[in-house]
Amino acid sequence: MPKKGDRGGMIVGIEGRTLQGRRYGVARYLVNLLRELTVLEGEEEYILYLSEPIEPLPFRSPRLRERVLTHAPGLAWRHLRLPLAMRRDGVDLHFSPSYFLPLLKVCPAVVTVHDLTFKVHPEWFSSDRRFLFDDIFWREVRQAERIITVSEHSKRDIVDVLGVEPSRVTVIPAAPDRFFRPLRDEKRLAAVRERFGLRPGFLFTAGSIHTRRNLERLIEALSLAEAELGEELQLLILGTPAPFTPPVDIWGTARRCGVEGRVVHLEYVTEEELLCIYNACGLFVYPSLYEGFGLPVVEAMACGAPVACSRVTSLPEVAGEAAAYFDPLDVEDMARVLASILSDPAERERLAAAGLRRAGDFSWRRAAESTLQVFREVAG
Repeated sequence: MPKKGDRGGMIVGIEGRTLQGRRYGVARYLVNLLRELTVLEGEEEYILYLSEPIEPLPFRSPRLRERVLTHAPGLAWRHLRLPLAMRRDGVDLHFSPSYFLPLLKVCPAVVTVHDLTFKVHPEWFSSDRRFLFDDIFWREVRQAERIITVSEHSKRDIVDVLGVEPSRVTVIPAAPDRFFRPLRDEKRLAAVRERFGLRPGFLFTAGSIHTRRNLERLIEALSLAEAELGEELQLLILGTPAPFTPPVDIWGTARRCGVEGRVVHLEYVTEEELLCIYNACGLFVYPSLYEGFGLPVVEAMACGAPVACSRVTSLPEVAGEAAAYFDPLDVEDMARVLASILSDPAERERLAAAGLRRAGDFSWRRAAESTLQVFREVAG
């Protein structure tokens, strides 16, 4: 039976090291989930395990504690120090928000597997990164009592590629952060365009600079769309280069295509700036080759930006009828879709309105309720 915390409920231990440093992707997933979990009805308590102190979370709750476990190398921290600390703290359930579980198991475990990119496309990763996701790693994932994932596409991959029983995989979609919303303040939008040298109607894409994000083909399509429209376009790429993938040659491709002066790259912006960029862009483009969910697509929709994205993996499932689709391997098809949307104001308005409705289908409160139900089932 579950042990009892100070409030009399189950204790859930969470590896929280993704919250250390700048908070992208998985870190934002965890922040939103914790915000909602800690206000749901119940007596559950949550302990967030860290290897160093973090910037304060954007909320406070008496049901959430932080435990900093220092002085241990990375592998020893996860596989030994973390589980031993959980045992001492009487943790009933270990929740990993991102793939990794320790070799030493001291309690039932639930793990979120966002996608199987490492397993399905190992050629997109450097050999040292592939080592982290070897068979020992996947063995631990398969031994979790329950796996949470964010789309039906990812569930199919987990079942087919890892050989996990479908009943042990629960789909709980992610959602956009609550601050993503339409803005009507033209001065704010003009200010962010001026700050970053952006033209009205610029194209925007976001995500780590990675082979699967398909940015070189997007730049080629930008050049072809310019030729079809007979006008110059501008593309903003937001994201930091991923350290575990072959280099992505943004500038070499831009020079070769004659659009170098019209491609802007930013590695990081504040939340306020990101909100304004989504609202200011003329079109959000997501040419990814593989996604477990594709959260930037829903973020853009929540801000009222028209969206064009790849017709592959989870993206049609997530965007539904609210996006324009293209073949990400066909540069000419991508260019035709971009030119068609950019030349048709009525279509942009239709996509923007449909996107707002679609973004409303995703909710962190519902995600937290479903996650808590999994926790309770696993803990008995």
